[in-house]
Amino acid sequence: MASTTTSTIASLGGKLVVDLSVSANDQSGVNNNVTAGTSGSIYLIEISNPGSEPLYVKIRDASSAVPSTSTANGNGTPHMMLYCPAYGSTSYAIPGGFAYSSGLSFWASTSASVGSNSSPSSSSIVRIACS
Repeated sequence: MASTTTSTIASLGGKLVVDLSVSANDQSGVNNNVTAGTSGSIYLIEISNPGSEPLYVKIRDASSAVPSTSTANGNGTPHMMLYCPAYGSTSYAIPGGFAYSSGLSFWASTSASVGSNSSPSSSSIVRIACS
């Protein structure tokens, strides 16, 4: 569940965030504030899903997030949601970058529903290149 953040070549974004077992299990499954509350942009997201269900990575421009069963716009509503098929990998390149101002928090779910916090049964990997 824990993510790591390392520095990369600045032209690649400057930071690489990696979670080798992303989940959505209530607050313990959220990767909160992986950019240490700084602003920046996301340039590349790579998702690897070895599981039998589709995976939805949900990203919030916030220093923390709480996936909940409520669909009310609030702390658990993602600003970006990305799909990865079952038994597959997907990469999303964002040439101009997706700007964030408060830091990045993210989690994964097997449902596209905003209020869903159903975690994947397999260890899925998320890599984010950002500034």
